[in-house]
Amino acid sequence: MRRKITGVLFILLVVLMAFFTLIFYWIVFMFPRLQKTLLNYHMNSLTHQLDLAISMVNIHYSNFVQGLEDESTAKQNAMRHLKSLFYGPEGKDYFFVLNLDGVLLVHPYRSDLEGQNAFMSDDAVFTSAIRTIVEGAKEGKKFVEYDWYLYGEKKVEKKFSAIRVFEPWGWIIGTGLYSETLMEQSKKIAREFQSVAILLMTMYSAIVAFLLVLLNRQYKERERLLTLHLQEGERLKTILSSIPQPVAVLKDSQIIFMNQSFEETFVREAESSPALKEKISQVIEETLNEVRKTKKGLVKALEIALGQEKKWFDVHAVPLFSGERVVETVLLFVETTHQVKQIEFWRFSAETDPLTGLANRNVLDVILSDQHVLGEKFCVIMLDVDGFKEINDRYGHSVGDEVLKEFARRLSNNARKDTILVRFGGDEMLVIVPNADRETGLKIAQRLQEVLKKPLHLENLTLNLSASMGLSEFPTDGNDLRSLIDVADRRLYKAKSLGKGSLCVD
Repeated sequence: MRRKITGVLFILLVVLMAFFTLIFYWIVFMFPRLQKTLLNYHMNSLTHQLDLAISMVNIHYSNFVQGLEDESTAKQNAMRHLKSLFYGPEGKDYFFVLNLDGVLLVHPYRSDLEGQNAFMSDDAVFTSAIRTIVEGAKEGKKFVEYDWYLYGEKKVEKKFSAIRVFEPWGWIIGTGLYSETLMEQSKKIAREFQSVAILLMTMYSAIVAFLLVLLNRQYKERERLLTLHLQEGERLKTILSSIPQPVAVLKDSQIIFMNQSFEETFVREAESSPALKEKISQVIEETLNEVRKTKKGLVKALEIALGQEKKWFDVHAVPLFSGERVVETVLLFVETTHQVKQIEFWRFSAETDPLTGLANRNVLDVILSDQHVLGEKFCVIMLDVDGFKEINDRYGHSVGDEVLKEFARRLSNNARKDTILVRFGGDEMLVIVPNADRETGLKIAQRLQEVLKKPLHLENLTLNLSASMGLSEFPTDGNDLRSLIDVADRRLYKAKSLGKGSLCVD
């Protein structure tokens, strides 16, 4: 989970950096283009205004051509009309008219200069501006830039004007914008953009600061948890080292820790016995695969030859998780050699049921005299064949006998080595599982049910079988074997009332 959060924060930082890099790029490279775009916009606007003015002059010229006005009157009306036209945000922008000889004919703000020839004037600004306009018109330019009085004031500013020559009367008609106006608009946009940029940069700084604080806290938390994990790991190793039974910790099928008992019991023996080494590796691999698959702890029986002696162990596998993933597995080897040999002795001493080959119920008296061998916890499973009476009635006792023998064979082949199997009577059979708590006993019972419900194929006959079961646990359900058998028997009949193939544990 923490890795996911760190990854998300890192991606967010990268995205934010990319975003503000884009803003920086826009400021450095795109803002000048914006200014150029703004200039193009004003040029188009001036051209449009000038086209309207030329159209108006054409109307008066048409009146002259059509004889509606004489030429002098038409010119006077056109100039008066142009002088009265204003536009722009503040209604201050205007049109001017001069002829190709440099005489200013119309100017709304400088009526004092109207009729004067700029080339003969002492006003340097007037002369320079008119010369620039006339020369530009003669060269066919559509736009010119020059110095001129700001809206009739004495202050001189750069002015950018669109000009056209009205050929019939030899007029140069123009209109323009002062650079101050253009600059003010550019500055306004720049100020607005600067405000947005400052706001965004402030937000970015705040977000980055917050994320850095969060990452720092997370880093410290991870360091704390890592230290705690290492301490817990050392504590676990200390505990495992003190356990007298063999213990190993595995990660990715490799042993990363073993206590002294494991080393003495298995490692040293395996150095001189390839068969033992292969056997241990096989059991470990099978156990790990099952743990990875089920993500649960389990117990497996192990029978190996250590030196000249055969020994039995219950291998307890305990998975260690990181989130939902099994990262390590602890294996505890509990030796059951004494119990197995004692059970073998009981089997040898007891009478054998001639039909099934299982021990008969007389073995229970032998077990009662030495019950502690079964362990601090053990389970008793009572089972019988579902519908056994119907099988006998329909197919005969010979088929019923085959069913009982098949049940006994399947139980013997699939039970743990230390399990005691007893034919209790009729179709009832008893399974005694040493060193098993209720959860382990339940898993064993469920596995046996799966095995027993497989069809039985006889000559010209296939039977679908199943078994009902009742389970009890020592010492929770009783203090001795007989009381546990009684509890398991009652639960068996409760299971049968629930339907075929049922299992009752309470």
